[in-house]
Amino acid sequence: MISAANRYTITLDASVLFPNMKRDVLLRFFEADLYRAQWTDQIQQEWLRNAIAKFPENEAKLHRTDKLMREHFASAWVDEEEYVHFIDIVTLPDLNDRHVVAAAIGGRADYIVTDNLIHFPEAELARFNLEVGSADKFLSGTFEHYPESAIRVLAEHRLGLKSAPGQSEYVMLLRQRGLPRLASQVHAHIDMI
Repeated sequence: MISAANRYTITLDASVLFPNMKRDVLLRFFEADLYRAQWTDQIQQEWLRNAIAKFPENEAKLHRTDKLMREHFASAWVDEEEYVHFIDIVTLPDLNDRHVVAAAIGGRADYIVTDNLIHFPEAELARFNLEVGSADKFLSGTFEHYPESAIRVLAEHRLGLKSAPGQSEYVMLLRQRGLPRLASQVHAHIDMI
């Protein structure tokens, strides 16, 4: 287990909580104590709304995922009163994303993980001592810092998938799902996953 003092606190944006593969890997790394994750009800509702709009036939399943996340990751939620007063001091290209930065400020995060990087200019985030990166960049960086733990987590993830992909198929799946850096790292250790 990694000392809490040595872990980054990460605010997860809705863009990495949906699609499923990124969310699953991010949450498994969090569950393995490789970093501390946080998000808000507003972020949760955003990804859920987008997922239901794209896959209305899976609405019941998506609500079940929401319920399980709320139960299993109860420590990850940043309450509205902790961040809402920071929204007005944040300047972003899309005003609707300010709540994510405000949540990171209020939750004392170090980093925002988003796949909408253009919406989160580094210069603006630097004002609040925040860094930003994609899910792939963050996960591959975490893999570099904690390779043994990451390999174990990813092996468990692969074996837990309903499709039961083989090792090479799993690497290809990571790549197809927008995690090419992580896929390359996993490929280098393919016999261990």
